[in-house]
Amino acid sequence: MKHLLLLLAATSALADHAAWTHLQKLPVTQSGLQRVELDPALLDASATALGDLRLVNPAGEERPYALLKHKFQEPPTHESMNFIQKLEGQWTKLEFRIQSPQMVESVWLNTDARGFIKAAKLEATADGVNWHTLNANALLTDQNGPFNRQINFEPGTWSQFRVSVDDRRSAPLVFTGAGVRGVAPTADNAVPFAVKIISRTENGGSTKILIDLGARNLELGTARLLTSEAMFNRSGYNSLIGIKKILYRQEYEGHFAEDVTLHMHELSPERELTLTIRNDENPPLKIDGVEITRHVLPLVFQADVAGEWQLFAGNPQASAPSYDLAKMSDQLRRASSVLVKAGAVEPNPAFRAEAALPATGEAGEVRLDTRGWQWRRAILPSENEKRVFRLDLDDHALAHSTSGGGDLRVIAAEGVLIPHLLIEGRETTRAAVVLTPFPDEKRPKTSRWRFTLPIEKLTVKALHLRTSSSLFQRSIRVLEPVDGKMRSIGSANWKSTPDSPQPELRIDIGGRLQGAELVVETDNGDNPALQLTSVEIEKPVVSLLFEAHGGARPLHLFYGKANAYAPDYDIRFVRDRFEKATHVPVKLGDAEVLKRVKARASSTSGSPWLWAALVLVVGGLLWVVARLLPKVESAS
Repeated sequence: MKHLLLLLAATSALADHAAWTHLQKLPVTQSGLQRVELDPALLDASATALGDLRLVNPAGEERPYALLKHKFQEPPTHESMNFIQKLEGQWTKLEFRIQSPQMVESVWLNTDARGFIKAAKLEATADGVNWHTLNANALLTDQNGPFNRQINFEPGTWSQFRVSVDDRRSAPLVFTGAGVRGVAPTADNAVPFAVKIISRTENGGSTKILIDLGARNLELGTARLLTSEAMFNRSGYNSLIGIKKILYRQEYEGHFAEDVTLHMHELSPERELTLTIRNDENPPLKIDGVEITRHVLPLVFQADVAGEWQLFAGNPQASAPSYDLAKMSDQLRRASSVLVKAGAVEPNPAFRAEAALPATGEAGEVRLDTRGWQWRRAILPSENEKRVFRLDLDDHALAHSTSGGGDLRVIAAEGVLIPHLLIEGRETTRAAVVLTPFPDEKRPKTSRWRFTLPIEKLTVKALHLRTSSSLFQRSIRVLEPVDGKMRSIGSANWKSTPDSPQPELRIDIGGRLQGAELVVETDNGDNPALQLTSVEIEKPVVSLLFEAHGGARPLHLFYGKANAYAPDYDIRFVRDRFEKATHVPVKLGDAEVLKRVKARASSTSGSPWLWAALVLVVGGLLWVVARLLPKVESAS
């Protein structure tokens, strides 16, 4: 710890923390090495994945700290010694040991055999005299997908092992060796915490479970599926690391083998986590819940004085600090420290919104000639300060602007152009629409419904259908009437059983529609008609971020110019700063028509010059025909 003492002399100038939104008070009762286990509320307040945490001593000076982030280590393994296999009646007996008693939690067996399923029993001893049954209902399998040569048990200290493999149902196997797996050194700092399942959707043979973690920036450990299904074999992965893993459960004559846990061991910058289970041709699993663990995250610092220290979080413009102390994290893990009982996370009373604005360089004005734009909407900000505003576009703006939003312009007084950033594709919103039966007399076995969207040319990401039917399998088609024909824009298979009910179906659309009406249909065959109870449209959230004065300085949004070029603003180079800044939401006022779009001429109308040209052409043709016809002489 000699290097730690050298850090005591390091101080920093008094710092202004008005740009930080939250703080937590740390009552330090004595000097020396301190440790505080970070509150999930403080982790959630961090705006830069913990890079904005700042520690301040009672004198208001920033001091260095070290985050002891979880270091995932594979559990130690121990090769078996003196491996012996022998047959005793209808049992195969395996005996082996490791060099010395160790804390272990599983053993594995080596064999080249394939296509087997065997019940097994595991026993162990630490002294060679007193034997204990660790797992009486183990299952070894290489059949119907799952591959399991491992026997798990509660962690304990053992040195000798014996396995009894049941051969009464099948021929004995040849085992070539065994091994023992110890307990991971850092496994004890993972704790369970409450999570909430937001939604579950079935689409394309997959089950997607969206989970609310309750906070951002948690170091997640494992996710365990809770299901009452007795037999299954699925592949699963999570949105944090995306590594696929086989999840399975097998039962054989009262013996069990399962692996229903996904491993993460990473910091999650988002509050939400998605677990995906691939069902392929199998019915979806009945999932009762998900158990998730997180790793406790300690912050360690050297306190030179006792008193009330403070920990700040929530500045989107703050860069991650580089402290010498942080480079000593391995030594600090082993060092003795005092646990600080921190106070509640609270808003920073000294917070000033303008202190957290992104720095974009010198200001300048560019004026825009707004002739040619069709629509203008007042932007209604809530404050008269220079802030970063977020404007979520409504249906009218989305439907009447060009695809990609290249004609969107934010304009201040006297035509001053306000640069903006277009944010899309990250969030969605859902809205209910009225569903009406729309039968086809020529196809009595086909169920059809139609519904009207709020506006024409709306971009729809997906449809969400709900049914009261409980036993069915149907192919659902989504159609759009265009020029008297039905255009297919989406489809999906929908299956539901009493054991695996699927009352909701999501159908991807993902494009701008041409009209304002959609039709949903399915063929029932010889089955009862499918009953749809409701439908929701899922729309992408498209937002504009811009920095401006609100209140007394009127702002407007212009859109609706087909030949407008997409703007290329320099603020794209500091996009991350705008996205991290605190946003003030604003809304759009009523739409004002600046330029009416001329209606297309109907097929029965046209230009007067066109009609005149047609008359001349027809007259000329009649004259030519008259000259070519032979003259008829009258009778004398």
